[in-house]
Amino acid sequence: MNRVRPPLLLFALLVAGSLLLPPRAAAYEHLLIVSIDALHPKALDAEVSPTLHGLMLEGRFTLEGRSVSPPKTLIAHTSLVTGLAPERNGKLDNDWRPGEPGVRVPTLFDDAKGLGYATALYFSKTKLGYLAGPGVDEQALAPEDGIALAEAFVREPGRRFVFLHISGLEYAGSRSGWLSEDYLDTLSSIDLALAPLLKAAREGGDYLILVTSDHAGHDREHGTDHPEDYRLPLILAASRDLPPLPSGPFPITAVRNLVKGLIEPAPAPGVASEGARPVSD
Repeated sequence: MNRVRPPLLLFALLVAGSLLLPPRAAAYEHLLIVSIDALHPKALDAEVSPTLHGLMLEGRFTLEGRSVSPPKTLIAHTSLVTGLAPERNGKLDNDWRPGEPGVRVPTLFDDAKGLGYATALYFSKTKLGYLAGPGVDEQALAPEDGIALAEAFVREPGRRFVFLHISGLEYAGSRSGWLSEDYLDTLSSIDLALAPLLKAAREGGDYLILVTSDHAGHDREHGTDHPEDYRLPLILAASRDLPPLPSGPFPITAVRNLVKGLIEPAPAPGVASEGARPVSD
């Protein structure tokens, strides 16, 4: 009687087992992250921001996002893309100028680049150029045309990851107050301008869209230790089913691992996914 040698038997079993596993989903073609500076979650509703409200109904969202301390633009965005609190990512101040050293730890851009995405960063404040590390293929200071640049980048062939930063609300809040008529009108304009970009992201195949902010504000102030200054929303929409977001406050430092867990290939059976680990910062 012929006997199968153990190595061949093991190989046969592995092949047979792999045929029983569900196929891994292909990578999202388009990964779009939009950070609307100073967006207070209370401002989001069907009348003021119908585009974003529709995105909320389409996917998953929380209005319980929390910024870092202090809740300031560059400090918060650095924590967002690194997944680390300021004392761990090294960015403890809110200033940066071209020519100075940039981000010193890995970011979401590096994650996406490692998975074969072409990457772009468009921002409306010079200091956010700090985030343009080696994982960024294309960057531009674009306070006026960032949305148009992001749309053009998304429409090019291949896997595309775009991080877009939009200003305006912080100026309206400082001028007239957070959630004032001026503030809400500014949000309505941003919401309308975003519609073509979100449409473009959806049209190129599988997509994952995330909209969030760096901080909110209160009265005509922001960046303080007032509880309202720490608030921010998180909206997720995709061409596939998404898992529920955790209940309770959602720290901005958890965004990187959330995205990694959604875009990284599924781990082999019995192997933990690094991207699925909780963030402790």
